Amino acid sequence: MKKILFTYSLLTFLAQVVLAQEAIKTIPLDLVQSKINGGMPLPSEEKFYIQGAIPGSIELVKVEIYPSKKSKKAGNTYFWKAPFGYSELSFQALVDNPLRANEDYHVEIGFYQKAGKDEVEEVRELIQTNLDTYLSTITSVKKGGIHFEDSDEQILNNMSKIVNTGAYYFELPNGAIFPGFSDLTRKKLEQRKKLKMGKAKFNVSGLSEADNARGAYARQYLDELEQIVFSEVEQYFSTNLLARVDEKIFQNYPTEKKPNSIPINIGYGAISLSKNLPQQEFVYSPYVGFSFPLGNRTFAKFMSNMSISTGVFISGNIENSMGERISGPALERPVYVGLGYNFFRFIRLNAGGTFLTTEQLDGNNVRSFQPYVGLSAEFRIWLGFGNKR
Repeated sequence: MKKILFTYSLLTFLAQVVLAQEAIKTIPLDLVQSKINGGMPLPSEEKFYIQGAIPGSIELVKVEIYPSKKSKKAGNTYFWKAPFGYSELSFQALVDNPLRANEDYHVEIGFYQKAGKDEVEEVRELIQTNLDTYLSTITSVKKGGIHFEDSDEQILNNMSKIVNTGAYYFELPNGAIFPGFSDLTRKKLEQRKKLKMGKAKFNVSGLSEADNARGAYARQYLDELEQIVFSEVEQYFSTNLLARVDEKIFQNYPTEKKPNSIPINIGYGAISLSKNLPQQEFVYSPYVGFSFPLGNRTFAKFMSNMSISTGVFISGNIENSMGERISGPALERPVYVGLGYNFFRFIRLNAGGTFLTTEQLDGNNVRSFQPYVGLSAEFRIWLGFGNKR
């Protein structure tokens, strides 16, 4: 047991040293030459910074990255915000979701500065006009009441899309998107179901005999609905809105290729012995072997740390308490197979079974399959063939 504890302590120390030496890579963005990373592929399977020079007026940089063969929803968005009260001449955005190796990505980088009052007012009026047109288009007045062609959920979603589409070139300083319409709007939409067209002329004041009471009643309801909708849009389009003034787009941009690797395990383990013995006992030995990961550790959370492991115990003088030699099928060494789990990315806990042969004192060889457990350090040997994992 003391040997296992010593091995564990040593491996933990080595793991901490390896992790401490890790550094996040930084790649440059050249706005003049429209190049990212000097034209080289983007880093893959690791976090990295995108860094570049910017004018002092830029307050926000938005980075969108997604696989070229997929939609934006399959990607991620990152922001860099200028420190409050400072005019920065460079930005540094952290891409903390690693990209897959040997794949093409769409990279879009937008630069934002404070929007002018006229710009904000223009986009606000455009969105309000589109919302009014949409609501008028789906509305019909019948004897039973006011009817919308879309459901309440569809209306709320479609109106949010209208706002987001209209505000595509604008951002809040914190990068927050339009949150959607509140319960107040939802309740106003539901209110139409309770309106009675038969009493329309009693609910609208100032009507003449020639006026259409139902139409006027419907118009009054739509005006009230739009007033609520427009007020929520105005809250989003605050005076500190930022406008996109420039952008750099890289389509079908490749990532680094990663060679294949073989994980090698070197550790120390214990084999449980019980067959033909008066009581259970353990024998100990260093071991070496391979592991076959069940997933890519960069992208999976749990399964990536698990693997199928196999190898041999390398000690040539393993004996049980009766003095019987313990050997196995590979070079007269016990062979193990089992499951392994990585923690600290460097240390692996292995558990499973061992194929071994007990050379009994009477000259008989007894083959058996006994459980084992061990701790090991994992190293990767990179191979020179293939580009994909």
